[in-house]
Order: sequence, then C-alpha cells, then structure tokens
Amino acid sequence: MRINEEFAVARKSEIRTYKPKYFIVSEGSCSEPQYFAGLNNSIISENVTIINILRDYATIRNSHPNFIAKMVQEFLINATADEITVLELKNRIDNFIRENHYDIDINDIYEKLILIYKSEKYRIQKKDLDHLFLQIFKSDIYQDLARNFSMYFEMQDVTYSSTTDKLNIVIDRDRQNFKEFQYDELVRFCKENHVHLYVSNPNFEFWLMLHFPEVEVDDTSEMLENRYVSSSRRYLEKRLHDICKYKKSKLNFKCFEPYVQEAIVREKKYAEDLDSLKNELGSNVGILIDDMLHHS
Repeated sequence: MRINEEFAVARKSEIRTYKPKYFIVSEGSCSEPQYFAGLNNSIISENVTIINILRDYATIRNSHPNFIAKMVQEFLINATADEITVLELKNRIDNFIRENHYDIDINDIYEKLILIYKSEKYRIQKKDLDHLFLQIFKSDIYQDLARNFSMYFEMQDVTYSSTTDKLNIVIDRDRQNFKEFQYDELVRFCKENHVHLYVSNPNFEFWLMLHFPEVEVDDTSEMLENRYVSSSRRYLEKRLHDICKYKKSKLNFKCFEPYVQEAIVREKKYAEDLDSLKNELGSNVGILIDDMLHHS
C-alpha cells in the first residue's frame, strides 16, 4: 500500500509538528482520496493529519470491501512493528519502480526475495533492510538505486499507534457487488480490530450531495437506487455535476469546503448507524469529519 505523495514529501522535509494521524483506507481511488486530501489542507489542518492509504499499483483496480479489509490487515502488521512482510516489501518496490519509471522486472526481484526468505509472509527486520536493498539491486545498472529506494521506503514507512491515531475504512454500500453477509463480516472485522468503519449508501457521492440543499428535495428512492442515467453516469454523479460541475476523476474540494458543517448536520436526517446503513439511504462520514474537527 502507498501513502499519498504530499504527506511523504512533508515527512521528508522534517518540518512537521506531531498531530494525531487519521488513516483513511477507502474503496474509491478518485473522489474519496481527493476529498480527504482537500480536507487535510483546510478546516481540520490544525487538529489532525489525514493520511490516505492508497492501493498498490498492482492492485489498484481491486476495490471490493473484502480486499480493503485485507489491505488493513497488512497495514496493521507492517505499521505497528519493526518488521515488514516480504509481500509488503515487494509491493513497495513495485510502487517505487512504477513511480520512477525504472526498467526493472519486479518478478525477478520477487523471486530473489522468495529465494532468500521462502515465504511472502516472512517478516523481515527493518534494521536489516539497507543490506537487503544492496543485495536485491546489486546487479542493476543504476548505481544509486538502492540508496534512492531506501529514501523512498523511509518516506512510505508510516507508524501507527492505536492509542493516539485512528484507522478508518470508508466504503460504499454497493448492494450489487457487496452482499449482506459480506457487509456483516466487514462490520465484525472492524470491531475486532478496532478499526472505524464509515459507510455511504449507495455511495460516497451521497455524502457529497449532503453538502448542498438540493439533497433535501431530491427523490430519496432515486438517490438510493442510483441507476445509470447515461452510459457512464449514475444518478448521484449526474446531480452533482448539475449542481457543482462535479467530476469523479478530478474533484474540486473548493466546491465542498464551505458546506462541510452543513453536510454534517444534514446527514442526521438520514440513516447514520451501521445497521441502518445496510439497506437505507444515508452516510456516517460526517461523524468521522466531526470527530476530526473536535479532536483534542
């Protein structure tokens, strides 16, 4: 998994003062990370730091909530110890290669790791990584590759404390692809692992709609069904585009920023607890943001 580039650069500059971290693992790869990145730089910036945990490039299209739960499990293993699994290391190397456009075969590197450690679940001591990087990259023509990856690894290696930080999953209640028993399993997983779960039914765009008074006069059944109204847009996406020129791939947070508090208030008129959100129109993302705003 990856952290967003902006936060990684800020860590490198070493000018940050400590603030509690709110990690966001979201189902969407566009709207949610962009919204929370905008939020991180605006009204909550004095209280907490939001860190989007992004999917690895190799799994960027896998957005099912079951996969998100596996991501969180891997995060908990690698962010709370002085160790890293072979699988997570392989994924970080792959991310590094793709972001820097190196012509290197990740499968060859993975074979080297498995040859050394035998299993992708093996936990490598982080203190041994510099030596390992030299082993992995010694045959490559890039003489500074090991050093560059070591710097990249350090920026990506965030720490998580269950006592001061919060780990959050933000997902859609997509009834077509997310069955009721899977929903119940995810709720149970979050409770057992002290992960906070935030759901929007039918999807995150309903939370975005709550920023605008139009949501109060829209047909609730239309919003909940969220059918396709064109070949590429569902109902809520089309309504948001009509209201604020919303684009899923390029969210303009400035359109939503003045109305966050109003969205938190409006949310309470709809389903907000996890049991109701299984089948009813609503969201509890406002609870997460209100918690950030009043964190002390």
